[in-house]
Amino acid sequence: MKKMFEPVWKCASKNWKTSLHNACPYLAMFPPALPNYFIEQFTKQGDIVLDPFSGRGTALLEAARTGRMAIGNDLNPLAYVLSKAKINVPPLKDINKRLAFLERNYIPVNTDDEPDDIKMLYDLEQTLPQLCYLKANLNVRSSVDNFIMSALMGVMHGKHRKDGTSAFLSISMPNTFSMSPNYIRKFISENGLQKLRQDVFVCLRNKIENIYPKDIVLVKGFQYLDNALNLTDRKYKSIKNNVSLIVTSPPYLTIINYGKYNWIRLWLLDGNSKEIDATLRVDRAYSQSKNIKLSDDLRLEQYLNFMRLLICSWENLLKDDGLAVVVIGDVDLHNGKYLNLAELVWERVSQYTSLQLVDIIKDEIDGNKKVTKIWGKERKGNATKTDKLLILSKTGNSPKPNIKKNIKRRFEEIYGGKL
Repeated sequence: MKKMFEPVWKCASKNWKTSLHNACPYLAMFPPALPNYFIEQFTKQGDIVLDPFSGRGTALLEAARTGRMAIGNDLNPLAYVLSKAKINVPPLKDINKRLAFLERNYIPVNTDDEPDDIKMLYDLEQTLPQLCYLKANLNVRSSVDNFIMSALMGVMHGKHRKDGTSAFLSISMPNTFSMSPNYIRKFISENGLQKLRQDVFVCLRNKIENIYPKDIVLVKGFQYLDNALNLTDRKYKSIKNNVSLIVTSPPYLTIINYGKYNWIRLWLLDGNSKEIDATLRVDRAYSQSKNIKLSDDLRLEQYLNFMRLLICSWENLLKDDGLAVVVIGDVDLHNGKYLNLAELVWERVSQYTSLQLVDIIKDEIDGNKKVTKIWGKERKGNATKTDKLLILSKTGNSPKPNIKKNIKRRFEEIYGGKL
């Protein structure tokens, strides 16, 4: 008999209907096929899909392009911009009009006071002054400016082509994340890297042309910049007991400091990477103790307590028979053993929640496809090798149905025959 949930999303086509997924990369993002699978199979058009840790908005875009209302949330201002751009897409003519206005009114900005770490990356005659001008004039509260900012984030840094040209604005470096300033400085010196004199407005137009979703209709959604535990507050009352599917991946704080590895893009938002990482850690119950380590200062007990509060709060968000899919990475304890974190989370949560466990699915990760492989063998050893999908369901106040049986029936209706 086939397992209730197999990772069939791994077999899905990579030819997605919108290139908007490629607006800007983000560490620890899951592939579009994963949320798409659960959205298509367990929700219908008009349903609400929520991602409390939206990252670059992958799940939200899959919901929006399939006729669902996407609700996103993240405490990282970079994630806020990237996610909002995918579920609040303005008309292309408005974007082009705004870009033309900005370019027409461009006045070079003095960059003397900009951080040396930024000045080492960009041409100082044209590229950095244009960046500083846009930094001062784009207001992400506007959907048009936010979309432009999202596209700008995508070209902030990346590798040069073999012929010396580039679609990116910086010296040649990775596109997915920001290497440390000291590492970049040393790499520039050792390899004689040269800055390109890039026209930011030209690069922006090319990027927008490549990512704008011209051939599909996206349902407008909503993006919040808040603590994930606050989503049951009164100001979010419209989603209480109305969410059909929660699909999310709580931050991989065992591995990634989201501020540190996005310090270049966060500069564009006037964000301090250290302060943002501190904020994210507070949000994830980050504290000191002598319990089992997950990373430098994040401890197992605090993590499990945070997940208990988080998942229990979803009882007030999910509608009856709503589903929650939580992607949790196993933790390498560096002694040949792994911490089965998804199982530990459910063990902690189960005694406090009325949500029912549907399944815990193992999802192996191909290490050769991971972004972190470029860190080398020593650093790559810290990376998550296995994800687990913790799948939960809300049964409501009526006599509890057999959730597995109901879902099995839905699979049989979709695919025909018996599982």
